[in-house]
Amino acid sequence: MLAKTALFEMLREARVRHVFGNPGTTELSFMDMFADYPDITYVLGLQDAIPVGMAYGYAIASGEPAFVNLHITPGLANGLANMFNAYRAKVPLVVTAGQVDRRMILQEPSLWSDLARVASPFTKWSYEVRAGSDVPIALARAFKMAAAPPPGPVFLSLPMDCLDEDVTGPAPWTTLAGGSRPDAAVLDRIAAALARARRPVLIVGAGAATPAARTALVRIAETVGAGVYSERLPVRSVFPTTHPQYLGMVGLSLSQLQNELGDADVVVLAGARKFASLLYSPPVSLAAGTTVVHVDTDPWEIGKNVPATLGVVGDAAAVLSEVADRLPGRLDAAGRRAAETRAAEVRRERARREETWKQAAELPAPSERMTVAAAYRILGEAMDEQVTIVDEAITAARLIDRYVPFHSERSYFGVAAGSLGLGLPAALGVQMAWPDRRVICTIGDGSIMYTIQALWTAARYRIPATIVVVDNRGYQVLKNGMAEYKGGPVPASRLIGMDIEEPAVDLPAVARGFGVQARHVTDPAGLREALAERAEGPRLIDVLVR
Repeated sequence: MLAKTALFEMLREARVRHVFGNPGTTELSFMDMFADYPDITYVLGLQDAIPVGMAYGYAIASGEPAFVNLHITPGLANGLANMFNAYRAKVPLVVTAGQVDRRMILQEPSLWSDLARVASPFTKWSYEVRAGSDVPIALARAFKMAAAPPPGPVFLSLPMDCLDEDVTGPAPWTTLAGGSRPDAAVLDRIAAALARARRPVLIVGAGAATPAARTALVRIAETVGAGVYSERLPVRSVFPTTHPQYLGMVGLSLSQLQNELGDADVVVLAGARKFASLLYSPPVSLAAGTTVVHVDTDPWEIGKNVPATLGVVGDAAAVLSEVADRLPGRLDAAGRRAAETRAAEVRRERARREETWKQAAELPAPSERMTVAAAYRILGEAMDEQVTIVDEAITAARLIDRYVPFHSERSYFGVAAGSLGLGLPAALGVQMAWPDRRVICTIGDGSIMYTIQALWTAARYRIPATIVVVDNRGYQVLKNGMAEYKGGPVPASRLIGMDIEEPAVDLPAVARGFGVQARHVTDPAGLREALAERAEGPRLIDVLVR
């Protein structure tokens, strides 16, 4: 049996149904096998960031490692941005690339480089196989490492000649049994801290994006009267955004955090990891005496940017469920009354914020364009429990949770690392993993240009995702950042390289060129009508906002 046959037999045994890729000459020995394995579909992207992004979406939705094949050095380089996103979001990917024949490496031929070294900064494990006999063993190890907590991408370099060598057969797969529960004394300590808190706060993040963790967080919040925040620009939906104790996204900078947390005396970070701004901000330093409990599967994240009083390495659902079970017994009658008073105060604050959000989302006069808030308000009205938002509208993403209800952990996916070019292909991957859900990709007019070729892949495979472009014809996030950097408003004459007009990109025309139905929208009625439409294939809606 050839090594490449063993590889495909193992993929079939693992029920890998899709290989996301963009092939080249060094992948010919790999590509030769798909005709013999019709149950494994090759999903073609026209630039290597696209298959990595699609695999990211597929893996984060399915919960299983997704398989990618890229084209040697340039392909790996093009895919690195989305491998970086997967690395920071802890999404399990097995990324492979073809390598030149080992007998040629000394000549340093065209396209050759040390691929394992190139991939190593953004992978859990990066390796180039030395012989055909390595291929099955390395593949089994790659899938094991990608899935092991905390999950993430791994990389294998596959020299062409290795794939054509004889091997004894497939290697056995390794099954990992996960889950961890801390000692009862630790759980008791967390429950006791929450029970005696004067102002408890929960900050939730992608590490707690499971149904069980979500249920436990709601129970904890309601039992102790805690205010709940999500991390800024979240990777996943964790806490129901319509809950009256949900207060929105917490800030990244020290001043924003301190403004939101105020006099909080107990803070629980449940799988939350994003606490660092792009522009300089002093390190987070909460008030003396504040108890910070940080729960995560990855010990590296605990206490990294917010000093933790107690760090708990473990599965968030298991830890939080145990804490929620213990809390009622920790509260006496006075404690329950105090919790009810706190909950009422938090709910009044939520109502006050809702009124402010509503005013910001007022619909425009007939001659005006919509604000981003108004557009998201209309999008929120179209949401139901079967809709998933995949978001890369970076500026708008700061307020999406105010208007778009996140009903479950399947409702929302965002960008972890901030590297653009993920949202569109990730949305296609999510739609492939969840064909029964309606996937809507919300994306900026700048962001979509990074991997716009993914529209061709959507059309070719008839992936019925809806792409909503929040189009302000500029890099608004840079304009906002410049105002923060300069400490106030900046005249347009100094905002150089931050507009996408003169000429404006006709995104619907570009989409139609790739075979995707598309239209412009300039008013609320048009957006409502466009969102109500259904199609068997992909659609693009270009929403012009002011």
